[in-house]
Amino acid sequence: MARLLVLAALILLGGCLAEAPPAEAATKPNVIVMLLDAQRADVLGPYGYTKRKTTPNLDKFASAGVVWDNVISQNAWTVPSVASLFTGVDPQAHRTLRFQVKDRVEMDTMSLLHDTLAESFKAGGYTTGAFIKSTVIDASRGFSQGFDKYEIVGGTDQAWGHSAQQLNDAAIPWLKEQGKSGKPFMAYVHYMDAHSPYKAPEPWYSKYKGSYGGAFTGAHVEIDDAVKKNAGPSPDDWNYLRALYDAEVEYWDSQFGRLIGELDAAGIGKNTIIVVLADHGEAFYEHQNIFHGHLYQENIHVPVVMRGPGIKAGRMKGYAQIIDVTPTLADLAGVKKGASWMGQSFASGMAGGTGHSDFVYSEYINMRTVIDPAGLKLLLGDGADKLYDLKADPGEKTNLASSRPADVARLRALADARFVHGKRLGAKYPVEKPKELTDEQTELLRQLGYIE
Repeated sequence: MARLLVLAALILLGGCLAEAPPAEAATKPNVIVMLLDAQRADVLGPYGYTKRKTTPNLDKFASAGVVWDNVISQNAWTVPSVASLFTGVDPQAHRTLRFQVKDRVEMDTMSLLHDTLAESFKAGGYTTGAFIKSTVIDASRGFSQGFDKYEIVGGTDQAWGHSAQQLNDAAIPWLKEQGKSGKPFMAYVHYMDAHSPYKAPEPWYSKYKGSYGGAFTGAHVEIDDAVKKNAGPSPDDWNYLRALYDAEVEYWDSQFGRLIGELDAAGIGKNTIIVVLADHGEAFYEHQNIFHGHLYQENIHVPVVMRGPGIKAGRMKGYAQIIDVTPTLADLAGVKKGASWMGQSFASGMAGGTGHSDFVYSEYINMRTVIDPAGLKLLLGDGADKLYDLKADPGEKTNLASSRPADVARLRALADARFVHGKRLGAKYPVEKPKELTDEQTELLRQLGYIE
């Protein structure tokens, strides 16, 4: 009888050992990266926006997390910026930079040799998935490296209408399924709602349209044509368009609240690190530029808000970069960082942290900018050199370059060194052959204003 009891105990113990997941795997946090395309930081509640209460759900989320106050995107449009987030390197290093529009439309293709964020998580035992509304972040361009599931979410609405709802409808079932699996997951969810055209679904569109009786509806081509004809929208028109942009933000926030609520109801939220960030901002003619594609703050100052296990609530006041998010998430989750990642991890000191001690960097086409810890910003490649003191002059109205040549020279040397370092690193990663876009992809890009 005793021998039978011992045998039964051994069988039971063996079964438990076989079925129980490793303790390390059981305690690893899930990670969800939510990217808001074309979302400038200064129109969100966590960044002090009070003109309209557009982000009640994000405000609540941020109050229990950490807000990075001064994050600079590595580039002023989606493809190179997201490529930097995924690869952890500057645009000159990944060289996924542009469309090539001649007799066909094709896109630079990221090298398959990069150590991507998704690959690091997958190697660390995570299931990885991506759900994307942006038609320019296509699997054929190398962005899908490391993802077990990579879905470009279709539907009738892209950067307008019920785009966020359609994206959530695709992502939430997968997130819940992974939450039940007992294996940690990393997900990337790419929203397009703040991107032009500014046409939120009802009731948000009508709520923000108000009594406006002008010619604009929020369509991208209307704004673009008006500026090109030098007539330009009037101040009332710009105020209206800014309101329509806010309508898109409030609509997205409602869907953000829905996703957080469903994760919490499924018991997933408590052990999940969630980061909300943007690839670039959006200009409303502050410096005679529209949409995105310049290096003024309205284009490159982006939000980063994190919440989850291991993250202390607070604010990081200093300057940081998009490429810092990549190693920070890896450290928080305990996965190995890429060998060539250029960013700095702030995992151990975000709340109350001071950010970079040297400078941050961004580039767009032939323009480059660096910002030092004191908020002194040098902008190169846009005509004459421009030097701004962002603390005294956050709107970048007063060019100090002629009166502070020593600062111009100091910051130029930093920008030049960073650019050269990126070029040298990029030589190790030969890009793939450009991929020609389909007619359907090309038409969507026309609607979004990427090509004419």
